[in-house]
Amino acid sequence: MLKKFIIVSIISVISSISAMAAGPRQSAVNRFVNSKALTHATAGVCVMDIKTGKTIAGYNTDKGIVSASTMKIVTSASALEILGKNYTYHTRVYAIGNTDNNGKFSGQIMIKGCGDPTLGSRFFDEHTAFVDTLVDCIENHGINSIDGEIMLDKSGIPDAPIPGYWMLEDISESYGTGYHAVNFADNQMKIKFTYHDDGTYSAGTDPEMPWMHILCNLRRHITGDTANRPGITTRINYNDTSFEINGIVAKRRRGKEDFASWYANPAPDRLLVDSIKNALALHDIALNTASIEMGQKADTLLLLDYKSPSLSEIIKSTLFRSDNMFAEALLRTLPANASRPATSGNGVGMVNRLWKAKGLDTDQLAMKDGSGLARNGWTTPKFLCDVLRTVYTDRRAIGTDYSELLPRAGREGSVKWMLRRSPLRGNIVLKSGSMGGVQCYAGYYPAKNPQYAVAVMVNNFSEKRKDVVKQVETLLEDLFAPNSNGK
Repeated sequence: MLKKFIIVSIISVISSISAMAAGPRQSAVNRFVNSKALTHATAGVCVMDIKTGKTIAGYNTDKGIVSASTMKIVTSASALEILGKNYTYHTRVYAIGNTDNNGKFSGQIMIKGCGDPTLGSRFFDEHTAFVDTLVDCIENHGINSIDGEIMLDKSGIPDAPIPGYWMLEDISESYGTGYHAVNFADNQMKIKFTYHDDGTYSAGTDPEMPWMHILCNLRRHITGDTANRPGITTRINYNDTSFEINGIVAKRRRGKEDFASWYANPAPDRLLVDSIKNALALHDIALNTASIEMGQKADTLLLLDYKSPSLSEIIKSTLFRSDNMFAEALLRTLPANASRPATSGNGVGMVNRLWKAKGLDTDQLAMKDGSGLARNGWTTPKFLCDVLRTVYTDRRAIGTDYSELLPRAGREGSVKWMLRRSPLRGNIVLKSGSMGGVQCYAGYYPAKNPQYAVAVMVNNFSEKRKDVVKQVETLLEDLFAPNSNGK
């Protein structure tokens, strides 16, 4: 009897210690969801022990909440699990035709698009050299003039560039550019606005894109004109490569009325072809597109097999900068690599099958795109934590630590300004997600050798965004700062 009493007492003490350990974290969550900044908001929190998979604190852990860019965690983790960290895109360029003894090539220079999102990207310095590398290959094969055209094979990505669930207000912005079989220069274009004495602006692309039709209806805001407040609206048409800009521009600082902004480029393939033609001219390689004199037997020569950075490098760039186009590339690459049509729907299907096979409840995921820009895409805090836990647990099989691909709060990426004056600075990695009425975060603590996965999701808040972010910072500090040594 005494032995039984001792055993029960020991169990009771252990349970009390566990309750005390969990208690402060749950109290922190309770304070967060009841804060003034979250009045009228929908909130969800999950703090999961990575080793056991147990939720040690939470609120609405199984509630579907619009995830915004934290959906990129699901997309990128899926790509890492399915494709592997060393996966690369290959953009191949062929010379289809004949070259005579004088170095004149007659035929087509064919670029076979594979959907590489990094081609010509300013975020991968070495890959801005695609055009120069191609021209060097042309020269190295003894070609000094071309009778023919630069052609594009875009059959590898048959889906529309823009996911059907994106809003019109997003698709003209630089963050809402489409994903193509041939992507180039981040599928963005720089538009320069020139001010005129009559108070209006004219606009043009830099570099010049003659095929881009820009209709600019901007004028400067006049002080005291309360009827027309500053604001610019844009509209893009992918079918005829037109771009319409309307609105009122605030007076520029220090008298500098000219300015420039980045927007989506609806035809990155045309910019690539123009760039190649310009580079050929600089190398004194004549290009005559008026006529093609191909021999009876056209040879097919592989001029260039251009390899992208590794998948792990692409994912890190995607997560650090929260790049929507890169995320859409990852999603559509999944079916393309499985010899299926590279559509968003097929990609979503593969994501669901992956996590279901790993034991996750995919009823907690309503994925509409790869980036989270779709307003009707949602997931639960627990599902995000389950994905984070699984991909970290699989790190040896995958060959990379997913926690190292996320930015450190207070130091890097889209969370550089978060927790800057906190003990957590640099010691928690997070992916942020925000859009109108949405503020979400998900990641690991501590940053190195993480012990916990955490997801904090807030929708439909009525207070200022900065106040919501401040409450999230307070929550994370209450959860982890007392144990900021990682123990």
